[in-house]
Amino acid sequence: MDDFLQEKPKKKKAAGAVFHGYRRLFALVFAIAVLWQAVSFLQLQLSSYHKQLVKEFKVVLAVKGVLDNAALKELGESLNQKEDVSSVKLFAPQDGLAVLKKKNPRLAESLVALGHEQMPAYFELTLAHQALNNVRSFAQNLSAEYPQLSVKYSATQAEMAFLSGLCVRILNLALIFALVLFFAFMFMVEAYPMRGKTHVGGAVVSSLLAGGLSFVFFLVLAYPTGFLVPALQHFTTIERQLSILIFSGLLGWTLGKWQKF
Repeated sequence: MDDFLQEKPKKKKAAGAVFHGYRRLFALVFAIAVLWQAVSFLQLQLSSYHKQLVKEFKVVLAVKGVLDNAALKELGESLNQKEDVSSVKLFAPQDGLAVLKKKNPRLAESLVALGHEQMPAYFELTLAHQALNNVRSFAQNLSAEYPQLSVKYSATQAEMAFLSGLCVRILNLALIFALVLFFAFMFMVEAYPMRGKTHVGGAVVSSLLAGGLSFVFFLVLAYPTGFLVPALQHFTTIERQLSILIFSGLLGWTLGKWQKF
C-alpha cells in the first residue's frame, strides 16, 4: 500500500524537449520568410527595370527642313531650359547616320541603299522622372511650341516605365505598412505577455534557422535553371538577407512570447 501511494519520480526532460513543438513555429516563420524572399526579389527586379527604362527612355525631336548651326544651337538652349528636361543632345545631319550605324547597322545600310546619305538633324532629350507620368501632354506641348520639330518617342516604353514605377511605389508602401503592423503587434505582445514559462530562446533559434533556409530554398529553385550565378546578382543582396534573418528572429521571439508552441 505504501509502495502504491508513493509518488513516482518525475522523468527529467531531455535537452531537446525545450525545442519540442517548435516545428509549428518553424513552419510558420519559414513560410513568411519565403514570402519575404519572393517580395524582395520582385522589389529588386522592378526597381532595376524601372531605373533602366527611365535611363534609356528618350524623346527625339527631328528638325523639319534645313537649319543653320546658330538656329540649332538656339533651339537646344531653349529646350535645355525646360524644367522637365534633364539633358539635350544635338545630332547634326552628318552625325546622325554614324550614330544609327552603331545602334542599328542593318537599318543604316537600308537607308544608304535608298539614297539617304544623311539624316535630318535631331535633338535627343532625356526627361526628368516626373515627366514620365505624363509624356503625351509633354510631347503635345513641345509640338505646339516648336512647329519646326517633329516629336517622336516610344509610347510603349513610356507606359512600361510609368507602370513599373507605380508598382515599385505600391510595393514599398505595402512593405512599410506591413512592418508598422508587425512592430505594433510586437508592442502589444510585450505589453501583455503570455503567463507561464516560455522558451523564447528556442523560438528565436528555430526562426533564425527558418530564415536561413528560406534563402537556401530560393537557391534550390534557381539552380536547375542553370542561371544560379547570374540570378544571385539580381536576386538579393547581403543587406536584404540580413534584414530577413533579423525579421525572422524578431518574429520568433514575438511568437514565442505570444503563444506556447
